[in-house]
Amino acid sequence: MKKFRIIILLLILVFSAFYTKIQRLESTSWANTLPVLIYPINADGQLLTDNYISTLGENDFKNVEAFFQREWRHYSDLDRVPVEVFLMPVIDRQPPPAPSSSNILVIALWSLRLRIWSYRYASGSTQQSVNLFIRYHQMDENKRLAHSLGLQKGLIGVVNGYAGQAYREKNNIVIAHEVLHTIGATDKYNLQTGQPIFPDGFAIPKHKYQQTKAEIMAGKIPLSLTEAIMPDSLKGVVLGPKTAKEIGWLNE
Repeated sequence: MKKFRIIILLLILVFSAFYTKIQRLESTSWANTLPVLIYPINADGQLLTDNYISTLGENDFKNVEAFFQREWRHYSDLDRVPVEVFLMPVIDRQPPPAPSSSNILVIALWSLRLRIWSYRYASGSTQQSVNLFIRYHQMDENKRLAHSLGLQKGLIGVVNGYAGQAYREKNNIVIAHEVLHTIGATDKYNLQTGQPIFPDGFAIPKHKYQQTKAEIMAGKIPLSLTEAIMPDSLKGVVLGPKTAKEIGWLNE
């Protein structure tokens, strides 16, 4: 019986890997607009969070579309809408929590669980769509939000954000960042310090620390070797050439 379960698990993993490869090729061909489906989730169970989620509309995420459209024009002459955002129904279930262990098998099993969970609750999902689950919380200065993440395997993102209009634009920066992770972009910041990595994590590398914008996969504007700040909105963010190569906007 144990051998049978292992065989079934291996078959699922093989199928999942093949399916992921097809998704990767289709999502980065840019022959069609990439749909991004936003599923709000009340992460802290508070009534204020519910009230905020009930006010959300697709216009709250239009700046994500505008960011991709603006940056697309830097890399292509084709008149195309690269990304379109859709607001989907609220989900009343929480995704599987990311593991604290760095064990490869543990991470692989969690990734599979997340994909199964997404398949079950992402009602509008298609093979070509990015499913982004936004876990909204009330601001609590004594509690740090869990790290947001984006997986290429399954085109799934989980974003932890704050519930409130004052945080909308910064939430949108994180949304754009995680969407890019799902289609192959890598982080451009030091995972230990959070500092943007030179040169790929700098909006204009030749200006060194005289930066006014952030590279999207670095997430912050570098002010010095040890200081960086998050921009107020996607208007202060660019998509650099290294990221453009990773997602298929720029040839090697």
